[in-house]
Amino acid sequence: MKKFFTKMNSKRILTAFSAIAFSSFFLAVFFSSCASTLQQDVFQSSDLNKELADQIAIFEDRFIAIDSTYLVKNKLDSDKTSELHKDIATQLEKSHLEPVISAHITAIDGILYTLEGKTKKAEECYTKAKSIQAGDTYVLLLSTKLQKNNDERLNKANEILSFDDDNAIILLEKGKLLYAQKKYDKAIAAIDEAFLIFDNQHRPSYRTAYREFRDSVWKLYSSGMDYSDTGDLSSILTKESMVQLTASNTALLEEITAGAKLNAAGLLKKVNSANMFCSATDTNNAKNSADLINSSKQITRKMCARYLWNLYVQSKGNPKLLTKYSTRYKKLANAKSPVADIKLDDPDFDAILGTVENEIMSLPDGKNFKPNDPVSVLDFLNYLNALK
Repeated sequence: MKKFFTKMNSKRILTAFSAIAFSSFFLAVFFSSCASTLQQDVFQSSDLNKELADQIAIFEDRFIAIDSTYLVKNKLDSDKTSELHKDIATQLEKSHLEPVISAHITAIDGILYTLEGKTKKAEECYTKAKSIQAGDTYVLLLSTKLQKNNDERLNKANEILSFDDDNAIILLEKGKLLYAQKKYDKAIAAIDEAFLIFDNQHRPSYRTAYREFRDSVWKLYSSGMDYSDTGDLSSILTKESMVQLTASNTALLEEITAGAKLNAAGLLKKVNSANMFCSATDTNNAKNSADLINSSKQITRKMCARYLWNLYVQSKGNPKLLTKYSTRYKKLANAKSPVADIKLDDPDFDAILGTVENEIMSLPDGKNFKPNDPVSVLDFLNYLNALK
């Protein structure tokens, strides 16, 4: 009897092991099949002849102009997007359209829908484009964008690159995704690698279109500052955000606030009491020079220079520095301003020369300061980094 039960248990154990082995084999085959399918999709895309490539490039160039602007300004150009949707629809209605073109521009259409937040339409485009040519670079890009969240999108991009490491479109997308995760060093590496591949493929429009975005990421990386709580870096600086960013990222206002944590209104009151918004020649606001900043809805480069210069002088503890440059130039015969668009009698002459000479701000074109240009949050944070 004992031998019978032992024999039966052995059979059950063997059956269990067989079931486990079969399950493991099935899963291995399943995942291997998924990987093989993706690999097949990646490599099934045929080489394009010049005529087809030129036709596709027209739509690509229009798309990347929209996408790159959206990345920098965080605002979608609805008019250009609508026009591209319309032109793609017109092109798709043509008879005898080459499949490679049909798949490519259908995918571009879907990517535009993802930017607009129209996921259902984007998925419809993906299903159609994939059925035509699953391995097209833009079809693969659309598949990445349709993942549920940023982590899954990055995983998808890496999966595609594991089969096709020279896919510049996906490398560029990887750079965007890493940027969104605030991994600026890795984002720069991916973007620069994509640029090199685009250059080798004689596709200069990509470097041209995304250069400004790449430079913004580089500023973030090279500054070494923590941008976790700064919100939209491309937004235009206001007086409220200017003082808040100063307080949260530096110790430059601690002498004024006595270390107290204040809201925007409280900070503005303290900053005004300390005459941080006054021009160098109106230190006590007798001429109401602070109104220039207090009455403005956005901060220009000139206003920013004034505020930063006051912070700089305060940090040095030497009020004579305020008018250092105007005092020097008044002693010179036939003196001329070294900055083309700033006059010697400008109330902010000292602030502009001071911030430029001390490498806090710069002359954008090497000659002009462009005092009325608005300042972005990202620009201001980089100025703060140079000042602190």
